Amino acid sequence: MQNIKLASEDYILARHKTTLKKQGVETIAALLFEFPVRYENFTVTPLKDAKLDEIVVLEGSVVSKVTVTYLKTKLTTLSFLFEVEGKIIRATIFNRTYLKNKLDYGTLIRVSGRFYQSFYNFTVNSLILCDEINRDIVPVYRIKDISDSKYLEIVDKVFHKYKDDIEETLPEELLQKHRLIGIKEAVKILHYPSSLQELEKAYQRFKYEELLKYQLSMKYLQYMRRKNHYCEPINVHYDKLHILENNLPYELTPDQKKAIQEILQDLKAPYPMNRLLQGEVGSGKTIVAMMAMLAVVSDGYQAAFMCPTEILSQQHFVTISNTLKEFNLEIALLTGSTPAKVRTQILKGLIEGEIDIVVGTHALFQKDVEYASLGIVIADEEHRFGVRQRVSIKNKGQEVNYLKMSATPIPRTLAITAYGDTDISIIKTMPVNRKQVITKYVAPSEKKLVINHMKNELKAGHQIYVVTPLIEESETLASANATEIYENMRKYFAGITEVGLLHGRLKASEKEDIMQRFLNKEIGILVATSIIEVGVNVINATSIVILGAERFGVATLHQLRGRVMRSDAVPYCFLFAETTNEKTEERLRMVENTTDGFVLAEYDLRNRGPGEFFGEKQSGTLNFQFADLKTDSEISESANRDSEAIINNPLFFSGKEYRALFEEAQKNYFIKNQELD
Repeated sequence: MQNIKLASEDYILARHKTTLKKQGVETIAALLFEFPVRYENFTVTPLKDAKLDEIVVLEGSVVSKVTVTYLKTKLTTLSFLFEVEGKIIRATIFNRTYLKNKLDYGTLIRVSGRFYQSFYNFTVNSLILCDEINRDIVPVYRIKDISDSKYLEIVDKVFHKYKDDIEETLPEELLQKHRLIGIKEAVKILHYPSSLQELEKAYQRFKYEELLKYQLSMKYLQYMRRKNHYCEPINVHYDKLHILENNLPYELTPDQKKAIQEILQDLKAPYPMNRLLQGEVGSGKTIVAMMAMLAVVSDGYQAAFMCPTEILSQQHFVTISNTLKEFNLEIALLTGSTPAKVRTQILKGLIEGEIDIVVGTHALFQKDVEYASLGIVIADEEHRFGVRQRVSIKNKGQEVNYLKMSATPIPRTLAITAYGDTDISIIKTMPVNRKQVITKYVAPSEKKLVINHMKNELKAGHQIYVVTPLIEESETLASANATEIYENMRKYFAGITEVGLLHGRLKASEKEDIMQRFLNKEIGILVATSIIEVGVNVINATSIVILGAERFGVATLHQLRGRVMRSDAVPYCFLFAETTNEKTEERLRMVENTTDGFVLAEYDLRNRGPGEFFGEKQSGTLNFQFADLKTDSEISESANRDSEAIINNPLFFSGKEYRALFEEAQKNYFIKNQELD
């Protein structure tokens, strides 16, 4: 069935075949699995159950002439009277004048819409003639130039001819375990649903199948990497790691200790590590990374620590050098601005194995940079690097252990799906001495109070972030912009402090210069866009004022708030909203009352979707046809557990019942490898 062309089917008109081919529907399988994009529910609502401003479906007959009115706004309205259960109702439809020719006196219709102001005026969203209805739930397809009813006719003929050739893709044990309907029944229901309950059964089946196939593909990718890529196991010198831990001025948290053990187990394995270390700003990811680097270099290998910006590289270089100073390691800093003479020396030290650890930006994976024995790559804020950059740095060694770090809390449901080919370590517990940020949702009328707070903080020698959602004034968005706020701040604080401006349109060198001046305390107030969400740690910064806070997701607000969590002083975060409604206030109160980034991440996932965490391009890979990660967390968890069991089952690779799943995973594996070549 998969390869049977529609062109071979005589009962389908040639013009329909041509139309379908243009839209990518060329085979029997493609036609049957071209499911409706949505459904219109024309299940009739009794008048006694109808409520004002709620969507209802009415059935009645037209009892008046149909009139069309052309409005100045280029809108058109089509109006008529129709009788429902003995009651006369006035119907109005916008911008569908073509319906006038279909609505004669006495025409029996069903309309979906809502009563407006009274049970006399009805605003129509959808209308269908009763003689065109053969079911209450009507499918709507994406196919152009073929009506939905005609397309369904074609599907009907094809389905009845080929339904027995539709092969089940899920093992019987999984169907029974999760009480899922078979694929033939699910396909039939999606095209011909008799009820919403029946439709939900079909959706549940395909939601599970989608998530299982995706997660199983990720697990298979991980399996093949381990099978095909040998990595010399690291001989961990625990004595050195104990020395480092004992010399720390603080106690490692339980989550840090667990993460370190997980990483060390990976390093001792005969395949390369591929792990995500996830933890909020200030949770202590860097010391975990240093433990990993010390383990690797103690066994004679080199370590590369990659950062998204030069200034962050410099900060990490200082931190790593100071923390590991007693181990007599050669540690170097390599960035785009490294002087040519110094760069030449570093390249020589790397290729000859004299440098143990190198910290830097993307400069670490340029073509002329070679390593004697690269053992581990650590990428800080890994999502800021492109796929090819990640691959390039990993390929600097024969088989390189890879540890990526992220300060963006990602909900578990999303993490197990998006990072299915990656082991995950999570640091949730914060250091005991870490001060909680005092967050306040403030009204515009309280601006003076915040200004006074800022003046007091500046007098105390502290620094402040002011964040806006826009760089410049927008014609379409009446929102605070960085340029305007920068000028206002300069006026407010003239003679008190210098004010800096930071946004994405500045050159990289300009950004670095501004941040360096802020770090050196030459600038007291930094006006910026959300570009500072991921950035250098400025310990002296104690307050952050976020303008237009309603335009940010709660996960982003939490990330921004993390910029002032390094201080020994009490940190403050002020949230200003330019427009308020019930939903806005709920979101901002959530940030005000909750400091757990993972709780906020779950909230953002439910309300904004995966794009908040990965950006539009990356989250696109998680745009399933049926599954919705915002609402299908339980199904995702079940699919994840099942994929773990399946990948460890020898029958997955040879059993008939797993053939469809195996072929799908294999296909995705080859596609993934081609993308990385």
